[in-house]
Amino acid sequence: MESFAATADFREQILRVKEDENVPFLLVGNKSDLEDKRQVSVEEAKTRADQWNVNYVETSAKTRANVDKVFFDLMREIRARKMEDSKEKNGKKKRKSLAKRIRERCCIL
Repeated sequence: MESFAATADFREQILRVKEDENVPFLLVGNKSDLEDKRQVSVEEAKTRADQWNVNYVETSAKTRANVDKVFFDLMREIRARKMEDSKEKNGKKKRKSLAKRIRERCCIL
């Protein structure tokens, strides 16, 4: 529960540092394989994700459930936003490495 409570602070800090409201986020709940030890309800997590207008995904590092999905979803979001940025600028743009672009533009909470 403590880490879930901290997500709001983490998000605010990231947005403040990036000085951009258009940073792609996903809210990720881990340890979905430990349903009997759940501390945050799915409804509570989905409510927060809806407030932030982001997707919520539950994962399990142990079973690898949805681990790939999180990264693919995030990559799709980054690509979509890059396409929007390119269309808005409508000019030539230097290409940065994928790793650098990801570090600059995304966060998984």
